Amino acid sequence: MTQGEMQNLARRAVETALAGGADTAETSVVESTEFEVSVRKGDIENLTESVSSRIAITLSVGKRKASATSSDLSEESIRALITEAVELAGVMDSDDFFGLPEADELGGAEGDLLMYDEETVSVPADEKIRIAHELEDTLCKLDKRIISDGASFANGVQSIAIANSLGFSDGYDRTFNSIVVSCAAEDKPAKGENTGKKQSSWWYSNSSSFRGLDPIEEVASKAVSRTLDKLGAIKPKTCEVPVVFDTVTARAFLASIAAAAGGGNIYKKASFLVDRKGEAVGSPLVSIIDDPLLPGKPGTRPFDSEGVRSRTNVIMEKGVLESYLLDSYQARKLKSVTTGNAGGSSNFYMLPGSSTPDEVIASIDEGLYLTSLSGPGANWTTGDFSQGGQGIWIEKGKLSYPVNEFTIAGTFEQMLKGIIMIGSDLEWRSSIASPTFKIKKMTISGT
Repeated sequence: MTQGEMQNLARRAVETALAGGADTAETSVVESTEFEVSVRKGDIENLTESVSSRIAITLSVGKRKASATSSDLSEESIRALITEAVELAGVMDSDDFFGLPEADELGGAEGDLLMYDEETVSVPADEKIRIAHELEDTLCKLDKRIISDGASFANGVQSIAIANSLGFSDGYDRTFNSIVVSCAAEDKPAKGENTGKKQSSWWYSNSSSFRGLDPIEEVASKAVSRTLDKLGAIKPKTCEVPVVFDTVTARAFLASIAAAAGGGNIYKKASFLVDRKGEAVGSPLVSIIDDPLLPGKPGTRPFDSEGVRSRTNVIMEKGVLESYLLDSYQARKLKSVTTGNAGGSSNFYMLPGSSTPDEVIASIDEGLYLTSLSGPGANWTTGDFSQGGQGIWIEKGKLSYPVNEFTIAGTFEQMLKGIIMIGSDLEWRSSIASPTFKIKKMTISGT
């Protein structure tokens, strides 16, 4: 369907819902076209090309809400779906906080947000396959110790249209491109616990535009270096030392902060940030932004999933918690206003500092450069943090030797307040991004 056809379908569904007894209605129509090819050891392991569509309807009768979804977009199916939703609403409990956004909040951000790339939708299938093969071939040629775990290329377009009973109707198209490669290497040190084991890692690049992808050589080289850097890893001693989070582990940390700042967790009292607005919960160096208006970034959007106009939100400024991520319902529960975050965070990131990653590492006499986190120990409800890790030990300002099989622990607030240096290397590989940063001290549990 064209964008116009999708918006017409969304509007007709709203009209049908109102005619069928609903007091309010909002509808979203989503169509996705995706291509993915994965190769391993020179052979195509998987090739998928798909088109999928769905419609989601949320309506109310009084203050009783019901929602329904379907992949059948026929008029008959939509009418039946709406009838079912109206009947369901009749038996739901009343919720005084439910309702559509305020009319003056609705609309789309102005200007070209560079979400759609025409070239992405015209790349031939054989070119996509070639790229996946070249990525794996490049990987294997970089070092004879490398064992390929596969490479892939994926791209596509997603079209979204939204309409509601306040008269809002709009939509947008977004494209995506991704290359991913993973590999392993035999770990056979002269002595140590890792004899006979494999070490593995991966790397990737995402972009809304086809030409925005990182060069194949760069992606392959990063995957190889992250794998080989793990060879011969040992357990570190149990200690308290400075810790540098690389961009991968920093992003994982920031993802937990995004969840903790989410309105749903706030009103349910399931976050360490509950009732902390206006308080210093982090270092004065830490500022965190959620910005859906950054052109061409993974989380960019002109409006949220309720049709609320996108805007830049400062979540934390110089360590002080300024805002949560709220949709209309969450805002009413918290006696606040929507921040345009129905559907979650957009481009959620920590502002970079002025130091290079090498300068951050050089500032440490002895400590840990953390490159991987594992396990379920990041608990943003209680604020406790304890996860398994891998990394490289720092001695006299230089990366010295790999370490693994340890636990790194603290609390989110201690970690936020303990950030004493932030790198300049902000990387947009997903909708949550962070530069390298250094925490003054954390507990490492090893030998």
